[in-house]
Amino acid sequence: VICLGNLAQIDTPYLNPVSSGLTYLVERFKEFPHGGTIHLEGSPRSAISEYAEIHL
Repeated sequence: VICLGNLAQIDTPYLNPVSSGLTYLVERFKEFPHGGTIHLEGSPRSAISEYAEIHL
């Protein structure tokens, strides 16, 4: 199972990076010996996705 997300794109007043489902999932699986997480800095996608992240 692969789960993707961007905590910078939370757009509801009821959630924040600490209370998001992605954070919940990472915390619950961090002791699982057959899993892992990867944190990417910046925007490893396209220029338009980086622009959208900043301006939307």
